[in-house]
Amino acid sequence: MAHTTQALARKWRPRHFSELIGQQPVVQALRNALQTGRLHHAYLFTGTRGVGKTTLARILAKCFNCESGVTDTPCDQCSACQSIDQGRFPDMLEVDAATNTKVEEMRELLDNAQYLPVVGRFKVYIIDEVHMLSRSAFNSMLKTLEEPPEHVKFILATTDPQKVPVTVLSRCLQFALRQMPPELIAQRLQEILQQEHIDFESQALPLIARAAQGSVRDALSLLDQAIAHGGGRVQTAPVHEMLGTIEREVLLGLLQALAQQDAPALMRGTQTMTLQSLSFDRALQELAHLFHDLSLLQRLPDQRQSLGIAEDLLPLSACWTPVELQLLYQIAVQSRKDLPLAPEESAGFRMALLRMLAFAPGTAPWPSDSTVSTQAIPPPGAPSSRGQPPHPRSEGGKQPLSLKDWPTLVKRLEGMGMAQELARYAEFVTFAKGVLQLRLAPEQRHLLGYQEKLRTALEALLDSDLRLEVLQADQAGESVAVREQRTHEQRLQQAAESLKSDPFVRQVTTLLGGQLVESSIEPRGAEDTGEQS
Repeated sequence: MAHTTQALARKWRPRHFSELIGQQPVVQALRNALQTGRLHHAYLFTGTRGVGKTTLARILAKCFNCESGVTDTPCDQCSACQSIDQGRFPDMLEVDAATNTKVEEMRELLDNAQYLPVVGRFKVYIIDEVHMLSRSAFNSMLKTLEEPPEHVKFILATTDPQKVPVTVLSRCLQFALRQMPPELIAQRLQEILQQEHIDFESQALPLIARAAQGSVRDALSLLDQAIAHGGGRVQTAPVHEMLGTIEREVLLGLLQALAQQDAPALMRGTQTMTLQSLSFDRALQELAHLFHDLSLLQRLPDQRQSLGIAEDLLPLSACWTPVELQLLYQIAVQSRKDLPLAPEESAGFRMALLRMLAFAPGTAPWPSDSTVSTQAIPPPGAPSSRGQPPHPRSEGGKQPLSLKDWPTLVKRLEGMGMAQELARYAEFVTFAKGVLQLRLAPEQRHLLGYQEKLRTALEALLDSDLRLEVLQADQAGESVAVREQRTHEQRLQQAAESLKSDPFVRQVTTLLGGQLVESSIEPRGAEDTGEQS
């Protein structure tokens, strides 16, 4: 039976202070204030996207309005707590300042502040991205902040506190939420997968955690996509393909070739990456991470495990001096910045590797017992476990690609990581006068940061320039991903019905008293008829 599941980012959104990870200083300060009754009328939460600003605001709203009294541990049983969790509490108003910037809207909002709460103890105004308000709207808010009614609490959130006027900042208690380290995010993902009873490979979780760039919300959204890519499991190879990251063996092979001054091996590695449509931008990012870890390993060898540095880097730590590692790190970082200016990405990546050879030649001998080998970089044309979609320009005789056939074009983006993910989850709107318009549902907004990668990938496929505009929709549209999910659920239902009507299955269940576990049914590939394999 077709069914929908709640997105992990919503299902596992913290509802108590104790469930917030990595924000202990802020949580403790708020708890102390609540326990002692020292409540302020305005709070400002700052931090990058996805670190928990609005989540913390909702928890605080429950603390203010729980029917058991002002508390740092809301009961979650009363109507106020449950209504706030469900986003329908009449005395809590959430406003997105990015779309409500006008002074008239702010005045209307603040005019209602003078009236007493309908059911709660306090009226709570949560204003997200407050820095987007106009100057007039800020001035209107300032009047209320200067002389706030006793029954009103303001909770402001922003990713850019520098744009909030000092006059507003001075009237708020400010709390800075920090980005989550990848190790903490990976640990949280593991806990969630275990409680969801979803199989996973532990090597895949750090990849997702690092790609989330400090955002727990983005990590959970990526985890949802990883589960879909892995057919209900979280596996390393599909996650590599989804993110456009490079398998660690390939990166270690590049480092070994660099240490041995083996330019041909480096060039073979670049050519293999081109054939596999791997991201050169991501490769430079990962190389910078490895040089960073090697530098730490040299200076703090006894703290390798506590720093989360893998054991496979130990043989490489003696191949460069500390000064050389600093230079290699800078080359990787700067080359990544220069990549858009290169004639093509592969050329920019080759030049980065050659620059590393020129400025920091490896001198230490490679340990003979090392498990890392230049075989990690297969020669051009060698078979690979990863998919190798051929570049459309090399396919003679085929019809040229067209934006009119969006599903086919999305499929041809295979191996291009998050660029394809954005294309899969975005609904095609129109293409006219060189402008491609797509529409993206709110729960997929973490993909907005990959617009430029998608535009570049499409230009390469179509061999023409285009402009890309991604509009934000109110709800999920008819994207390729939605169609794929619907088709999969239909085939799953067909497989279940086919099994239920199978004479042998019916005989077994009747004679032995067995029961068909529908969650274990997997339909065959798209080329089959939909029967269970």
